[in-house]
Amino acid sequence: MPKVTIIFESDSEDDGFEGKTVIERHNIDDLWALSNVYTDATKAAGWCYVTDVAFEKDDGKMVFGSF
Repeated sequence: MPKVTIIFESDSEDDGFEGKTVIERHNIDDLWALSNVYTDATKAAGWCYVTDVAFEKDDGKMVFGSF
């Protein structure tokens, strides 16, 4: 199964965080799981006001990552 790794690096507090944040998830096999990874990564990078991330499919349906 695919693995997703997202890395945020910053040396400035102006970016919302300082240091390195790594989010890694295994077994990403559908859009829900991928959206969930992006939601977690966004929050970990300092954008705590983000509550969900979604993808729009070809048919117009939205797939959100929240539980």
